[in-house]
Amino acid sequence: MPSLFGPDYIDANAATHRLKQTRKTDLVEVRRRLDAALSKARTFRDPDLTGEANHRRRAELERAARQQAAADLDRIQRETDAAATMVRTVANKATTTPAAGAAEQLLAETRQTRAWDRARALLDAGRTLPDVIKGADLDTLHALRIELPTYLATQHTKPSGLAGADFTEPDPTRAVHAVERALADRLPKPQGAALRARLDLDELEPGLRETLAGLRRDVDGTAAPDNGLRTAIAARLADQHAATPLPTE
Repeated sequence: MPSLFGPDYIDANAATHRLKQTRKTDLVEVRRRLDAALSKARTFRDPDLTGEANHRRRAELERAARQQAAADLDRIQRETDAAATMVRTVANKATTTPAAGAAEQLLAETRQTRAWDRARALLDAGRTLPDVIKGADLDTLHALRIELPTYLATQHTKPSGLAGADFTEPDPTRAVHAVERALADRLPKPQGAALRARLDLDELEPGLRETLAGLRRDVDGTAAPDNGLRTAIAARLADQHAATPLPTE
């Protein structure tokens, strides 16, 4: 494992910042260049060429514009995937407890088990998750991070018969993210920064993916006339869903 003060943790924060810039500037620039090249292709006319030759030349210019934009998007996609993978890898390393002796590991597991028993009792008694998180120590936060998905699933039993046809398992993502935000604030600074970078990634990535997909449709010529509006709405909804806080009641 790299030093907690090594460059990986700085790089994780730089990567999330770069992904924000990708959506804000890089994809906007790809679209601008594509629109300009397509406009130039569609209005191309050489008076020395026949009508048919002009038509072929316009088609060639449009194809070249789309190929260049596709290559740009492929590069951005590779860079985006690599950055996201790096951020998650660094965060996982930062929040993984180093190997310890059997006695130390047993002691840590015992503390977290007791912490979870106390937290579950509070939740069962009607305390909200934000309230439990607010008063939690590190052992409780680690326990909540592990146990909450299963706990939340048990609170929503699938109805039997036809009533269960539309049942979906509860999504624990927002709850776990709330725990991890608190955990990031309580961990030593380097580990907290790495975890916070991954949480920032989780918030920005869905909207970025929607924007990438919408631009890809424009590039390959499969976009509907209202693709721009649909993409903007989809990206905005993805942003809102990713950033929605937990209810306080």
